[in-house]
Amino acid sequence: MNDWQDLDFDEITEWPLGPQSVVALLLSLVVVAVGYWYWLTPLQGELTQLKQTEVELRSRVINRASQVAALPTVKQQIDELNQRYQTVIVQLPVEKELASLLSGINDIGVNNGLEFQGIQWADRIEKAQYYELPLNMQLTGNYEQIGKFAASIAHLPRIVTLKDVDLKVTEHVQNKNTLSLKVSASTYRFKVTPEKVNL
Repeated sequence: MNDWQDLDFDEITEWPLGPQSVVALLLSLVVVAVGYWYWLTPLQGELTQLKQTEVELRSRVINRASQVAALPTVKQQIDELNQRYQTVIVQLPVEKELASLLSGINDIGVNNGLEFQGIQWADRIEKAQYYELPLNMQLTGNYEQIGKFAASIAHLPRIVTLKDVDLKVTEHVQNKNTLSLKVSASTYRFKVTPEKVNL
């Protein structure tokens, strides 16, 4: 131990091999610690960030791959929707067909033995994508006639819905009820003709 105390740092090159090795080892550890602190610590943070970026990019690639895999199914669904859309558009009357639709509904009622007290277009109702065109009707007949009339309306080539139904018994003659029916038959028109969706 006294040998270590007698050693002078200025004469380190003349020290015995044992003390020189210990000092060299200590200096190496100090250099490694300083190097780790100044160079490797910032790189460690950058490495962590790069790993996180890799995870995010990998999840994006997986997400895109699943979207690409689903593309044929989505295209098929869009084609089906376009076909259904075109079918619906054909079922909605254009402006010039409204008079013939009114005449057709009137004919259906007369052919089923109903008597009209009134039939006229009401003000159109504006919705976000379309207009509702109500046709207010008041007519009389029996249960069977009114049932056949409603069934015939449902089978029209154009979309017509019956709503605001007010049905009352007005007469009772020979075990037969005469009914008064007030109803609104609505059809619809798109504001703008929808375009076909392409993918």
